[in-house]
Amino acid sequence: MEIFLRFFFDADYYLRQIDESPADPYAHFVEVGDELDLDPSPYFNTNFYKNSYPDWNMSGERTALENFIAQEEAGDYRKPHPLIDPNSYLDAYPDLAEGKVHPNLHFAQHGDGEGRRPSKRFDPGFYSRCYLRLGQMRAFRHYVEQGRLEHLLPVPETKTYEASRQAAWDATWHLANPIVLSVHDAQAAGAPILLLDIAKAFCAAGYSPCFIFLNGGPLLDEFRRLGPVFLLAEGWNGKGLFSGIRKQAPALVNSAAAVEVARFSASTGHHTVLLIHEMRGYLDQQSLMPGLMAVQALGARLIASLPRMVVELQAELGELPHLQPGIVQPSLRFSQCSAVHRRFKDQTLFIGAGYADRRKGFDLFLQTCHMIQNRLDSSVFVWLGSLDSWAQGLAAQAQADGLRLILPGFVSDSAAWYREAAAYLLTSREDAGPTTLAHAAAVGTGFVGFAENIGLRGLADPLGVFVPPGDMDGFVEEVLRLAREDSQARRRFRRDHIRKNTSFATYCNALLELLKTERL
Repeated sequence: MEIFLRFFFDADYYLRQIDESPADPYAHFVEVGDELDLDPSPYFNTNFYKNSYPDWNMSGERTALENFIAQEEAGDYRKPHPLIDPNSYLDAYPDLAEGKVHPNLHFAQHGDGEGRRPSKRFDPGFYSRCYLRLGQMRAFRHYVEQGRLEHLLPVPETKTYEASRQAAWDATWHLANPIVLSVHDAQAAGAPILLLDIAKAFCAAGYSPCFIFLNGGPLLDEFRRLGPVFLLAEGWNGKGLFSGIRKQAPALVNSAAAVEVARFSASTGHHTVLLIHEMRGYLDQQSLMPGLMAVQALGARLIASLPRMVVELQAELGELPHLQPGIVQPSLRFSQCSAVHRRFKDQTLFIGAGYADRRKGFDLFLQTCHMIQNRLDSSVFVWLGSLDSWAQGLAAQAQADGLRLILPGFVSDSAAWYREAAAYLLTSREDAGPTTLAHAAAVGTGFVGFAENIGLRGLADPLGVFVPPGDMDGFVEEVLRLAREDSQARRRFRRDHIRKNTSFATYCNALLELLKTERL
């Protein structure tokens, strides 16, 4: 029984339902909570269990939870929650049946964290794509604790063309100067953050945005403060949505990864501009090239972000125009800079950023960090951003091996961290921007990078140093040289270079001109 209580009685969860703090939360649940139909954990719904199994109190157990545990131990697998079906769980995962595990216990202990589906009524893959940040686990627990209160969906709900058309019309008919803005998701990462900044600039210019995304993420609330939001993953009919939006509204699709949205907008007669921020390798890996060629044939205008992309895409898409993205100059507060400086006083900080995966070269980042630490006793390392599961495992091992690695995730005061760093470590194998490199340079910090397929090669050269791919020793030597020899004059040069060459206002004005072209 002990192991069941460990995962089906969560004291913190239980205490959030009462106005007192008993010394023994479980004793309080047995004496009071069960009778009040309070839930002992996210994985057990007391009222549901009692209604589903009216015989729960016929065997002498004190609570519905204790009856559930007794039945589970006896091999009678009952449903502890309306969204958990133990038999369906076993059918879906034959590896569990072979191991003779208790399905409900396995889901609470392991399955939720592994992204397994507890029943047909809850889809963790869908839920994670729509509502969780990159790398966040235990989708079911999040739904029970937070999502259901916010009316988030446990599974997609397919909407008809007409229902989607009407919903879009209701959300946008009253908007003055409407414009549709799209991206593949609302994660706190490059393209979504760029679209959020674009949307704010467009609002200031008198436009009223409506957002249509493939998936969601933690930035959804910020987008919703600017205009209505639709997630195609929730079940909306894309063609229906665009049919409900006046054709005078142009559409800006801020990522090739959202080419499906561009197909809907172009096919319904909306003037469509699609910005390609991705390098060719990623487009091929994600099978996006056929979609790009299809939307171009439908009349969508494709714009590459950087000259290197134009060269890579010319064979299939012709000679594309390019428009280098601007950046919002990071704001620096004295209090934030002081706090970060105090934190790393007497240490030499090296930094990397972005969504850590193999394409970002997170393994190379850790390898160079180990080499730098062996050479420089004062060194400490930070990665700003989420990590995929592969990167999480590498990071945990590196920390266990003694690497002084800090993983704060995405932080609101990132500019202060960049400013404190002695160098930005660009270890990407393929990277379109990266915007984070520009953000670091905007506060004066230089970079050392591998000369891989990086979109900013040539453009970013004055801001740092590229070394040949695979030259780990050369990379480390350049990092240590930068940390040792960088000057305030060089830092001022980088700040000035970014200001002169990455004006965000100029970029947004150019986008608006593109969207006005051929506008109906």
